[in-house]
Amino acid sequence: MSFWVLLVACAPEPEPLPDPDLVTEIRVEPETITLTTGPEGESAYAYRAVATLESGVTQDLALAEWTLSNRSVGEIDETGRFVASNENGGVSWVIARYAGVEGRATLTVLYEDYDNPEGLDISGFGSGTTEPAELWLYPEDGVNIPRNTPSVTFMWRAVEGAAAYRLRFRSEVTNFTAYTAATHFTAEVETWQNLVATNAGGQLQVELAAVKEGVVYEDEPLTVTVNRMDSTGTIIYWSTSAQGLMQIPYGDAASELLTVNQTGHCVACHAVSSQGRVAYTYDGGNGAMGLADVETATEVVAADGGLAGNFKTFSPDGNYLLSTSFGALLLHDGVTGAYLWTVPMSVAATQVDWSPDGTRVALVVTPGHTNDWTYSGGSIAVMEHYGDGQFGEPWILVPYTDGVNNYYPAWSPDGEWIAFNRSTGDSYDDPDAMVWVVRADGSEDPVPLDAANQTSGLYNSWPKWGPLPDDDILWLAFSSRRSYGDVVTGAPQIWVAGFDPARAAEGVDPSWPAFWLANQDSGQNNHIPVWVDR
Repeated sequence: MSFWVLLVACAPEPEPLPDPDLVTEIRVEPETITLTTGPEGESAYAYRAVATLESGVTQDLALAEWTLSNRSVGEIDETGRFVASNENGGVSWVIARYAGVEGRATLTVLYEDYDNPEGLDISGFGSGTTEPAELWLYPEDGVNIPRNTPSVTFMWRAVEGAAAYRLRFRSEVTNFTAYTAATHFTAEVETWQNLVATNAGGQLQVELAAVKEGVVYEDEPLTVTVNRMDSTGTIIYWSTSAQGLMQIPYGDAASELLTVNQTGHCVACHAVSSQGRVAYTYDGGNGAMGLADVETATEVVAADGGLAGNFKTFSPDGNYLLSTSFGALLLHDGVTGAYLWTVPMSVAATQVDWSPDGTRVALVVTPGHTNDWTYSGGSIAVMEHYGDGQFGEPWILVPYTDGVNNYYPAWSPDGEWIAFNRSTGDSYDDPDAMVWVVRADGSEDPVPLDAANQTSGLYNSWPKWGPLPDDDILWLAFSSRRSYGDVVTGAPQIWVAGFDPARAAEGVDPSWPAFWLANQDSGQNNHIPVWVDR
């Protein structure tokens, strides 16, 4: 017992806390550090806070308030001991406060893991012989995805006789490696959520290699940007295969909304209101216009209701519904669908879209057309809405020139931009259709979305915007017949691309490469992705 007492008596006494009025600066040591974590282990570090007094003397702080700016990377206790999360990495400030003075250090937590569920022999990847190869099929390099995008399926061409393929997901805070014998890889849900949560607001480099008989074949890495925010809303699209409307709340499963199964008719071109109404056309072009309740899929106006309308748009408050029929604009009650009157027009009009603030309508005007959906000579126009269903005369925003047709206008959720299609053919299913954007006030020339369009011949059609996000990046959905890896070739599917308004304002391509909308049926033909805030 006396020996133990001697040890306690000889232990150094803690240094007294400095006078709070004399502390001028706090330094957190070390100023920068990188710790490695993963599912199999815990990584910890004891931080030190040092106070500088008015006299210039420095003193260790035995007591400080410790916090993290990013609590997803781990926890820090009252002594400054940090313990990293074993689920994800990230970057955080380590903050020490005392007497109203604050000091910060930068902490990087690198998450490491690997996956080899098939038990493949991967020893060949350690060889020193490498060859370049063109392997990637999907996604495109530089793609930008919302944080809550479901696990992306990475796809590539086969290397005949390859023993294994390796994917590495790398960033400042991630080092995840997966091995497979297949020519595609989809991360498990938990793994993917870790990857996107850790790298939200940053980028992932994805490296691909194949090993065959001691030679490693490597393609150039892809860059995947993970947006710092989730995407919201529901995409309601027309599936010719399902003969009606399908819906996907972003990131969730697809389900039927209103198809031949509910109505006994094919349901096609559609618009959705803020009051929960969906307007649509029965049985194809020039068919009757119907109206239904979105939540219950109950018909408000059935096929025999006597309404006409090929293209439709609701006022933002949902009180009015505009439809087009044989070049005329018809105004309806937005709740009951009842016909009110025909809007006076001096030109043939079609393909309408109401602005988010309700003061304007974008539309297409033509010299005259037989069908609202098939024409050449289209110009994008805008007309004022004065209120109470009264409209001004359209003025041309993007004119038809030199055989270039313009159609399918759509307002951005901030009301600043109008996306539209442009092609050299007619307005229906044109192979060289491309997505363009123009400032809604006409103050700048239209800009093509080159990255999103990818190339000609893909039938990029009918762009629709996502809801206004709490972010600088907007999202556009459209249909395209581009290949989705080796899963879909030549069939129309829904694709999504990011849009940067700041770049658009500079007159440069504001888009990122497009990605395939997860959870749609790859065996269906999908069109008209109306994206609503519900």
